[in-house]
Amino acid sequence: MTPDLQNRLDSSMAPFDGSCVHNDDELTLAQLREILTSAIIELSSKYPAIELFHDWHEHDGFIVDSKPTSWDVLRSAIQTDRTLFDSRDDDFDVRIAVFPTSCDWLLRYNVDQDDESDYNTVTCDFDLSVAKHTEISNVVDFSRSKFSGLLVQQESGSWFKSNYGG
Repeated sequence: MTPDLQNRLDSSMAPFDGSCVHNDDELTLAQLREILTSAIIELSSKYPAIELFHDWHEHDGFIVDSKPTSWDVLRSAIQTDRTLFDSRDDDFDVRIAVFPTSCDWLLRYNVDQDDESDYNTVTCDFDLSVAKHTEISNVVDFSRSKFSGLLVQQESGSWFKSNYGG
């Protein structure tokens, strides 16, 4: 988490005051690419400016700063299974996280490898938290229904707190 996002989580503020859609079971690279593609389409048209950071929340809770990035960086990362694999953090349980400066939502994904010599053995995770009263609050329901069987919905704040690794 960033310092601001951690404070928001502790205070139940956006984006942790709304819902989170996340995978219930491990995802493949292809499934993660499809979910990310859909999320990017939904979010990029309404939020042109975004920040990126490597989120250590599940690993050890380390707090980091974010930096501005572009949707093109994410689109490049999801072009193929290999580019998505290469976009990961090399450490275990460290997610790539993206959010707008308004903190209306937080999108994260994780790619963990079991066998360093074969990127097809990875296990992947996805989550998207959306604040209660945003223009895109329906994105959680849309994603859950579009990827029925892969994604489930939960209250964002409690889900994040239950997955803390620090």
